Amino acid sequence: MPRFVFPAVLTLALIAGIAGAQPTGAPDQAVRAVNAYVYMMDGQSNKVLVSTQFWRNDPKYDDRAFHRFLDAIAALEKRGFRKDDKAVIDNWEKKVPFARCYVYLEDLQAGRKTKGGVTTGTRVWCAESGVSEVEVDKSDAPKHVEQVLQRFDTFLDRAKKNLH
Repeated sequence: MPRFVFPAVLTLALIAGIAGAQPTGAPDQAVRAVNAYVYMMDGQSNKVLVSTQFWRNDPKYDDRAFHRFLDAIAALEKRGFRKDDKAVIDNWEKKVPFARCYVYLEDLQAGRKTKGGVTTGTRVWCAESGVSEVEVDKSDAPKHVEQVLQRFDTFLDRAKKNLH
C-alpha cells in the first residue's frame, strides 16, 4: 500500500467528521439551538456585541464553538474591551460619538451549504465603518477566530475615523 493512502484516508475521515458536526439546517435545528451573547465596551465607550449559537446536535462541536466564543471575548479584552451590561445597542442608526460593532459567531447566514448540511461562519460589522458587513466562513477552521478579529480591527479602525 502506498504511504500516501493512509494520510489521505485519515484526512477525509476528519473532514467528514467536522462537516457532520455542523448544524444540519433542519427546521427543528433552530428550535434546539441555544443563543449566547455578551455586550462589551472599551474606555472610549465603543461597544461590541459578541454572540454565538450552540446547535446541540454534537457536544464536541458545541465545545469547540464555546471555546471560539471565549477566545473571541479574550482577544477583545486584550484590545481593551470589558463585559458591560450597560453597553446595549438599542439603535444602530442613531448618530453617536462611539463605534457600535457586532461579531456573530456560528452564524448560518455566513455559512456555506455542503453535501453534509451547512458549515457555519461569522459576520462582523461596525455601524460607523462606512462599509457593509463581512462574512468569514468555516467556523471550524484553525485560524477562524484570528481572521475574525483581523476583520473586526479593520472595521473598528474605520468606524473610529468616521465618528462625528
